[in-house]
Formats: sequence, structure tokens, C-alpha cells
Amino acid sequence: MGRFLKFSYSTKIFILIVAIVTLCEGAFVAFQYYREQRYREELLNAQLTVLNYQLLDHYESGVLDVELWERSIDLPIRMLQFAIFDMEGNMLYDNTGIGKIDDIFSLSEIKQAVETEDHKGYSVHNNDEVDDDSFFYYSALREGDLIARTGAMGHEVALSEFMQIDRTFMWYAIIIYLLIIGLSYIMTSQSGRTITRLSNFAQKAENGEEIYDTEAFPRNELGNIAHNIILLYMKLQRTMAERDRQAAIAKREEEEKAQMRKELTNNINHELKTPITAISLEIETYLTHKDRLSEAQKEMLLTRCKANSDRLLQMVKDILTLNRLDDGATAIQKEHLSLRDVVDDVVAAIEPKAFDAGFEIHVDLPETMMMLGNGPLLESIFNNLINNAINYSGGCDINIFLQYEDENSYRVIVSDNGTGIAEEHFEHLFDRFYRLESGRMRKHGGTGIGLAIVKSAAIFHGGSVTVRNVPSGGLEFTIILAKGAKYESYDDEVSAEE
Repeated sequence: MGRFLKFSYSTKIFILIVAIVTLCEGAFVAFQYYREQRYREELLNAQLTVLNYQLLDHYESGVLDVELWERSIDLPIRMLQFAIFDMEGNMLYDNTGIGKIDDIFSLSEIKQAVETEDHKGYSVHNNDEVDDDSFFYYSALREGDLIARTGAMGHEVALSEFMQIDRTFMWYAIIIYLLIIGLSYIMTSQSGRTITRLSNFAQKAENGEEIYDTEAFPRNELGNIAHNIILLYMKLQRTMAERDRQAAIAKREEEEKAQMRKELTNNINHELKTPITAISLEIETYLTHKDRLSEAQKEMLLTRCKANSDRLLQMVKDILTLNRLDDGATAIQKEHLSLRDVVDDVVAAIEPKAFDAGFEIHVDLPETMMMLGNGPLLESIFNNLINNAINYSGGCDINIFLQYEDENSYRVIVSDNGTGIAEEHFEHLFDRFYRLESGRMRKHGGTGIGLAIVKSAAIFHGGSVTVRNVPSGGLEFTIILAKGAKYESYDDEVSAEE
């Protein structure tokens, strides 16, 4: 039993099927053999019964030439016993010369012939008249007061051949048996492979292993079920892996945000400390020495105090803008507006400062640049880029033009003809509080947040911002902004509003 349990599932099923088929086949062969034997015995009984009729006919006619009659029998059997008895049990005729039988009515065939309605009997037994191991087939027939009994020796060669069972059915049974065994082997092998793979799959699933199943299952119901089970598990595995990946990304992003908040807090503390300290010192100096300060010195202290105050206010505004973009971008409203109008408003506000710094601003934008956006955020993009060019580029020209437009977006260029910057700074140029020359930045009142706002505002409008050095000199910013809506023309929009 222990060895049987070590067999594979398919082998166990195959052994069980072989056992069942063998049992059924054996039962069928035994039954068929029995039926064939009975058929042969019935056929022999019919032949012997015919001889009994002939024997009685000859005896009753008074003409009984046994040897002549025996020679006329058309049977392959030669060693036949013939006997006639009366109802008293007396032997009236016997061709064997054995003599009297003590009790003929104890013989099975005689008893059947006397008691049954058809007056016929048949049996197979040892010959009581001969003391040996030979057996006879006996047939008895009763007619009136006479009983005829005919016997045939079973060991006679001719009779053995007559009683030989036709074994053709045996060959058919063997062929069918082998076919069933072969088909069973094929079926159990396929099912066994499927079940073995399912077992391996269950083991791997229990161990939490990743499953990449590419081998095809047999094309049957069990194979389809197994294939679907593994496909469902693989989908579940991929879903769980994607969930874990998204959770890891979210965790990493949360950690990065926490780190950014920490850095931002530290930077804000550092950046706010400078103008606040400066304002405090300037006010303290003014209050402490106001009686000894000249009007010019008082004017200078107040001017510095105002500049640091403006810088502090601008920094707070920039930080608030970044916080809006980081934490509440979905709450920021958008409206249909003209990007050209936004740029014109920014340029109009900055032009006096640009003129004082020796800059000319050239705008080449179509009137039909309609889009869905937030005006203040769009203004912050161009306001920061233009102010940076005025304060830090060292050039004298600022160009704003449309480089490319498709049905979904605008690509606008803002460039200057200044000195440019080293490309090593490009990677961090849009980081918060990143500065190239901290002294110069403070001199011009920079907060270090302007380009971070430009990047966040561009992303908010479904676009991006990149920077490069112009070969002829200066920096070139490329801003891509999604339209968010399709317009036929600016004039059509104006007409529709009217």
C-alpha cells in the first residue's frame, strides 16, 4: 500500500482502470466461455436425443441390428453406449455388455426423463459401470414404458473435437482489452500531466513564487479549467504586483514630499531670516540714531527696509503659489483666455523696469492663441522668465515668439541675448531655492522660487518647460502649453461672446 501511494496520480488512475477493465474482461470471457460450453452440450444432447429416438424406433419395430445402425450414424463420435430399460428398471438392451444396473432411477438423466413433461434428460458424470476416471455425456428419452439411454465418452478424440469451444471471441476480447488499455493510458497520461502541473502550481502559489506559465495544457475540459485557473492567478499576481508597485511609488513619493517639505521649511526659514533680519536692523538703526542721522541716511534706511519688505512679500506670494500648485491643483479654476493677451499684460507691466535696465522686449505671438488656463499662473510663467532675463542675463534683448502650434498645444520660446549659464546647472535650475550666484540673486531681490513656479505652472497646464544655451549667446526657454480646447479663430471666439 505504501508503494502504491508513491505512484503519481495518473499512474494510480491507470492501475485502477486496468484493474477494472481486467475484471470486466475476465467476467465477460468466463461468461462467454460458459455460454459456449452450454451451447456445445446442448448441441450434443440434441444429437444424442435423436439417437435415442432412432434406438427406440428400431427396438419397437423388432428389427435391431445395432452394428449396422451404428455404422449408419452420421456423427464423428464412435464410442457410443446404447441401452434400453423398461419402467421396472430392467435392462432390455445394452451394447456394452456391462449387464444390469442396480437402480437406474437414481441416474440423473433417467430421473429427468421419467419426471419431466418432455420426457427427456441429460447429465454429465462418471461411468458407474466402468471403474475408471472416464466421464460420459448421457441423454435419456422415455416413450411409453420404454426408456432409451445414450452415452458418449468425453475423452474420445472425436468427441473432444466436437465439444471444442470456438475461441474466436477470445481474440476479439484481447484486442478490445488492449485498445481500452491503450486509450486509458493516453487519457490518464494527459490528465496526469495536467494534475501534476496543477499540483506544482499550487505548491508555487503556496510558497508565494512568481508564476510564468507558458506551456500549453491538453485540449480537454480539465486542461481548459487548469489553464483558466493559472491565467486567473497570473492576472491576480500581476494586479497584486502592480498594487505593490504603486504602493511603493506612493510611499516613495510621500517620502520625497516629506523630504521636500523639510527642505522647503529649512530653505524658507533661511530665506525669510535674511530680509527679516535686515528689516529689523534697519528699523533698529533708524530708531536708535534718528537724531544723528541725516535725511539722506534716513531715506536710505527706509528704502532698504522697503526693498527687503517687498522681497519678503514676493517670497510669501511665491510660496503660496507653489503650495496651491502642489496641494490644490484641482481646485484652481481655468477659463477660456487669450495667451497673447496674458503676455501683453505682463510685458506692459514690466516694460518700465526693462527700459530702465536697457532691455527691449520683442513679442511675436498670433492674436488667435486661445486656450483653457489660469490667468495668474500663466502670467507668473512669463513674469518670472522676463524678470530673470532682465536681472541676470547680462543682455539687452528679450524675444517671445510662437515656435510651433498643433491642434493640441502651443510651443512658445522666451530667449535673451545674454551670457547664458553652464549646462551643469540645467539639472537643478528648476529646483526650489536653487541659485547660481547667491550674492547677485540677493542683490536683485530674487527668491530662488521663480523657475520652480514656471515649471509647476507649465505642468499644471498640461505642458513642460526646458532650457538650453543659444549658440549665439543667451538662454532659451521652451514652454509647451496644452490648449485644452479647440478654437476656429480668435475673431470667432470674440463674435460668440458678443
